[in-house]
Amino acid sequence: MRVKRYVVDSMPEALGKIRTELGQDAIILNSKPIKTGGFFGLFGKQQIEVIAAIDEKTSERDDPPIRQQEMRSGPNTFAAKQAYQRSAAPTQPMSAERQKQVVPSAAQPFGSQAAASEQSQPDRTSADAEPVRTGKAAVAENEELVHELRDMRNMFQKWLMNDRGNHLPPPVQAVRERLLQQEVEEETAAEIVKELLLQSEHPEQLSEPEAFQRTAVILDNMLQKAMERPVRIAPSVKYVFFFGPTGVGKTTTIAKLAADSMLKEKRKIGFITADTYRIAAVEQLKTYANILNVPLEVVFSPKEIVQAMERLSSCDLVFIDTAGRNFRNDQYVQGISELVRYGGNSVNYLVLSLTSKYTDLKAIIRNFQDVPITQVIFTKADETEAYGAILNVARSTDLSFSYITTGQNVPDDIVVATPRLVAKMILGDKAYA
Repeated sequence: MRVKRYVVDSMPEALGKIRTELGQDAIILNSKPIKTGGFFGLFGKQQIEVIAAIDEKTSERDDPPIRQQEMRSGPNTFAAKQAYQRSAAPTQPMSAERQKQVVPSAAQPFGSQAAASEQSQPDRTSADAEPVRTGKAAVAENEELVHELRDMRNMFQKWLMNDRGNHLPPPVQAVRERLLQQEVEEETAAEIVKELLLQSEHPEQLSEPEAFQRTAVILDNMLQKAMERPVRIAPSVKYVFFFGPTGVGKTTTIAKLAADSMLKEKRKIGFITADTYRIAAVEQLKTYANILNVPLEVVFSPKEIVQAMERLSSCDLVFIDTAGRNFRNDQYVQGISELVRYGGNSVNYLVLSLTSKYTDLKAIIRNFQDVPITQVIFTKADETEAYGAILNVARSTDLSFSYITTGQNVPDDIVVATPRLVAKMILGDKAYA
């Protein structure tokens, strides 16, 4: 199957080129008015984009002498010129109704369009008529071609945004570079830039601060769904579970939230740790327990957690630290699932480090998909300069975000994750300059 794209000033020109280059068996997959010469079609010269295709197997069955004769004779565009004469002038804007009359429908056989043009000329003599092929073999593959065309367009858009960003207005190009530097996925960055261009009547006149401000609003809208749930632990919640890979900062995060709940909300706090695998893990949480003067229970298996919960039944809120091990270990994830099921009215936090690569974050989330995750806490924001992973996770999952930790100080270095905050982290101070 051979597919070719034409950008022309009029349909007669397109029909002539298609007949000459692809032959009478070609089909037109799609045609639409476009603007060229501007930034992504937002302004510029009015033209027509035509996508045509030919089934090479059908083409091979044609009689070569006849094909050569047709090509030598050149396209007879009399009927096409008569049918599309009003659209031939590129300076004339076309109405929606007129476009329906002028622009052929997607995947309509080329021969059928020629026949339709001939029918529109009742006074045309038989001498003027040309033989028209039906193109049945190509029509039979219409559905497959439509899918192929859609894939081609997606690839074209991605190529256009990724490899030709230097053709963007400088302020928009600065936004794009910032997004990629922040490790925002290329597809998401392309979507943001496209939205920024569509929102700007004259994108070439944007200043850089204005471009960043408008991008911040776009990011805010993208992040709203991930941050719409209440962050505060409800009074009805009894148990709070923390799980995630090793070294993400679960224990320190527990200490921060426990101190906040005790000092600001006056709740009676208790600790349970199941992290008996990591060296000094119990001692770390025990140190925090002594500072806050709260009880601590240590469990070595999921079954022991029931007794630990009973011993802490007088507490308003119990924070449970799970072992941080290799998230690819299925037994570890199963153990987390078993622990969590003992907590009835609980909140379950998946803790992720912003120093991790996004590919690793996706794998972590996928491996914990059988654990009921209430919200996500992002840690170690102070140890990286790239925050695009937050947006990537928001775009690729239905998870809700709660907190972002910004250092080791207890209980201060933790903030509520908001769309405005994340947008500013990604875009920098320019977002609200």
